[in-house]
Amino acid sequence: MGAVAAAVAAVAMIGGAPQAMAATQAYELDAWTPKIYAHEVVASAHYAGYKRVCVSLLGETFEGWVELKNNCVNVSPGSVGSVVTSVKCPTYGSFKTWVIGKRPNGHSDVKSSGGVFLECRR
Repeated sequence: MGAVAAAVAAVAMIGGAPQAMAATQAYELDAWTPKIYAHEVVASAHYAGYKRVCVSLLGETFEGWVELKNNCVNVSPGSVGSVVTSVKCPTYGSFKTWVIGKRPNGHSDVKSSGGVFLECRR
């Protein structure tokens, strides 16, 4: 449960939930640190309440972070789920996850995981 949803639930339990707060949509967007799974570097994100979610796997080069692959999906507003993208695992490298969630009202939220150095075992 997201922080906003937990706050709404706590206030509602004590009987003082304002109408405007009770009617707000809870949005949650989390970018998970990339992991190695089945010889692939996998980036994933969790969402709740968005209508479109894009997750990108970034790799670090000498010129900065570049997008290696992304995956965008249209989802039902108010739904909860995950979006995943992956690339074949190189010998080693630094990676991070970048996620953008578009709300039904048109506003967008952006989250990023921290960078992580991964070494693939062959």
